[in-house]
Amino acid sequence: MKEFLIFLPLTILFLTIKSALFPNLPMPDLPLIIVFYMAYSKASVEGALMGFVLGYLDDAFNGGIIGSSSFALVFIFLAVHLTSKMMQFTTPGTRAIGAGIAALVKGALTYAVLRFTNIDVYFLGHVILQAIITGVFAPAIITLLMRLTSFTSPRRFKGNIN
Repeated sequence: MKEFLIFLPLTILFLTIKSALFPNLPMPDLPLIIVFYMAYSKASVEGALMGFVLGYLDDAFNGGIIGSSSFALVFIFLAVHLTSKMMQFTTPGTRAIGAGIAALVKGALTYAVLRFTNIDVYFLGHVILQAIITGVFAPAIITLLMRLTSFTSPRRFKGNIN
């Protein structure tokens, strides 16, 4: 629950800045990276709920169809959680590739939902560029998220009863 109190304001601040100042500039997908991080580090119902909430906020700030990003982020949470049982995302390379693939999957799922509603959108250029940028910045952002969560959880020493 402590991560929710950190990641939610951070995402709202990021989406506010992105939608107000840089609407056409390709930036890393912070909600996707947060969901990716939560799925492989500490998978729980809280992470799936966080994926839904962050996707809803992403749709609300970017003017998308409400629920399309929520659907994609919950799907990505489940897929990354199941993948993390077979492999570990401990190195920057695996985190970058994993986040890039997750961004491609999110783009494809969002594209499928939008095409199902008969909205004409471009797929190839924007989604691939978004996936590359998200993959490049994912290791640094995940390191920052790890440091933020370490501040919320107290350190416990061996033999400490409290």
